[in-house]
Amino acid sequence: MKVEELPNYGKGFVDIMTTPEFVKRMNKLMMREGRRELGLIGLLRMGLRMRKEAKRMKNHDWSRLKERGLTDQGFLDQCIVGMAAMKSLADMLGMERASEVYRRIWDRTAYDLMTSVFPSVEEFKACGDAFKSFKEYYKANDATNERAGLYEVEIVEDADDVFVCNYKYCLWSELAKEFGDPYLCYPANCYLDEVWIPRFATEGGWEFKRTGTLATGAPVCDFRLERLPSGDKS
Repeated sequence: MKVEELPNYGKGFVDIMTTPEFVKRMNKLMMREGRRELGLIGLLRMGLRMRKEAKRMKNHDWSRLKERGLTDQGFLDQCIVGMAAMKSLADMLGMERASEVYRRIWDRTAYDLMTSVFPSVEEFKACGDAFKSFKEYYKANDATNERAGLYEVEIVEDADDVFVCNYKYCLWSELAKEFGDPYLCYPANCYLDEVWIPRFATEGGWEFKRTGTLATGAPVCDFRLERLPSGDKS
């Protein structure tokens, strides 16, 4: 199998996250997990706050994001609603407790959610060298994300057994800033990566490391993938 034949190859999050299937899955997941964490009354309270916050921020001046290349208003609106949910929960519970709620939700759901739209480890292995195939796939999708104005990515190292890239700009980090607190992005988005990517990487025979994120005040979000000694080369 060729890497280009893998599901969603070369597609960015604008395409992947706006499909009816993904939107339905995400909404169902957050409703179920939100009720589990907050109870019905708490979930309804959060929903009211979220709708008000999202309505307010949809009228915000987002021209700076659009100058970066973000032209899909529907996707932007979807991201605004997601950040409004985190902001509303933080206003209700305080940032620490709200972050704990999101961490528990992502601990339970992030892996299944993200692997529903990305190829499996077995599919990468079917392309030959799983690590090399994953890198090619990852770079192709991120190139699309960059063109769509979601990220600015610098590839620092790209070798047989190592891949390192720095995210110098991130749409979700910028959204959080405009909502009033850059840290909102960490529990709402960054932590999801820290759940599903390490598990997926281990299954593939490599290791994921990150030392900081834009949301927590680091100058970049750094992604480091290293092939483990036991990782297969084909």
